[in-house]
Amino acid sequence: MKTPAISAQPIISLVMAFCSLFLLQRCTDSPLAPSGAAIIEGRVVDSLSLRGVEGVLVRSASFPETASTDTEGKYSFEVDLSDSTTILVRLSFTESAHEAEFVNVAIKQGEITVVPDTRLTQVGGPNSASGFASNVVLVEIETSNIAIKGSGANETSNLTFEVRDSTGTPIDLAHSAKVCFLIASGPGGGEFVAPDSVQTDNNGRVRTTVNSGTIAGTVQIVAEILGLSVFSEPVPVAIHSTLPDAAHFSVVSESLNFPGFNIFGITNSITAFVGDKFSNPVPRGTAVQFQTSGGIIAGSATTDDLGRASASLLAANPKPQGIDFSSLRVTPPGSLPAYFAEPGFALVTAQTIDENQQFIYAETVVLFSGVTQIRGITPTTFDLGPDDSQDFSFTVSDQNNNPLAPGTTITIGANNGSVTGDSRVVLEDTQARGPGATEFSFRLTNSKPEDIEGTSTTVTISVTSPNGNRSADIVGAMRQN
Repeated sequence: MKTPAISAQPIISLVMAFCSLFLLQRCTDSPLAPSGAAIIEGRVVDSLSLRGVEGVLVRSASFPETASTDTEGKYSFEVDLSDSTTILVRLSFTESAHEAEFVNVAIKQGEITVVPDTRLTQVGGPNSASGFASNVVLVEIETSNIAIKGSGANETSNLTFEVRDSTGTPIDLAHSAKVCFLIASGPGGGEFVAPDSVQTDNNGRVRTTVNSGTIAGTVQIVAEILGLSVFSEPVPVAIHSTLPDAAHFSVVSESLNFPGFNIFGITNSITAFVGDKFSNPVPRGTAVQFQTSGGIIAGSATTDDLGRASASLLAANPKPQGIDFSSLRVTPPGSLPAYFAEPGFALVTAQTIDENQQFIYAETVVLFSGVTQIRGITPTTFDLGPDDSQDFSFTVSDQNNNPLAPGTTITIGANNGSVTGDSRVVLEDTQARGPGATEFSFRLTNSKPEDIEGTSTTVTISVTSPNGNRSADIVGAMRQN
């Protein structure tokens, strides 16, 4: 008996399809495209002859731009992108003599994406027919994150499934199947899918839309081939982001202390953090309004994907004259030091609107520190015999008795003897008064009387600061006996 010959064509086609997919996944090093745009280019060929196919319309539902292949099957078109985020787009290739084809590609602003050769099968050709439905898979999801119903942000996501036969070929119209969409699990806030059932098209595709409810959580959508009890893998979609909540609203400054009392024009960044009652960031673009009792601040900003909204606080008139505790909306007055009511301290307030259409507030205190001052040196002179010591105290602050800006460095030096204690201090970002912030001390010791040159000794307190540099000397005597 003669063994039937096995056609090599299906095997070759599968290998070539696998290679195309492999090349598509490996195509990560993209050339540069014009700034602000992404360029997509490639070639379309006939699946059997591998010759270029002319007149193929290439487009994506995500952009209005389209392209048509030339006599060699080549195409190229440019799309504008709003930011530098890499996005996945679905390209369709249609031409009357061939079956439509779809390819997913990743594109990025400023880069050229080269798509591996796309192969089209002739209508009615040997590879155009499919078998009966065997499985269903998700092929495209618009977004995996949607907002709670009524939040004003995107509340829906489109899902596209593909029904395939036992060889992995999308089923055609002759083998069309009905697909039902189910919510396998969810938070129970009224979320739903529509439509709930669809007949497959000539590419074996069906599409539905998941709609959010009023409760945050994850909803899982399943596609079922009716009559076969064949299900897709559950597709998770997160529901979150409703309107701002007072308990999840806060505002902070980049610097607690910046040298803006006398130096106008410098800035300090103020950031509001806005969450909803489910502890999720509010929808992107939520507006936050800012006010300040000192200087000038940008009037409003909108939140990013993490619920952050930032505004610049500008050092300018009016110089802050202290916080009026009676004006506090959120902060308990007793939680603030009394000296916050003195010049230099400003109250920055952030405001937005909650789900009940009520204003909610968040507050923070910013110190506008002034000019460097060295004061209160005690004692002002000394007379030390061999091995004698003298303790000194002094104050470094601005003219309002407030601490200087972070990075301020205080050093103590002497031309005779040794210095211990606060001989070198670098200030942190603080609004506090007192030891380590505005009050300092050191000890001077006549440690090596035999090395003293003369009796006069000078101790120098040096301050290097964004608020201005200053120094002060203490002159006294050290004796050899």
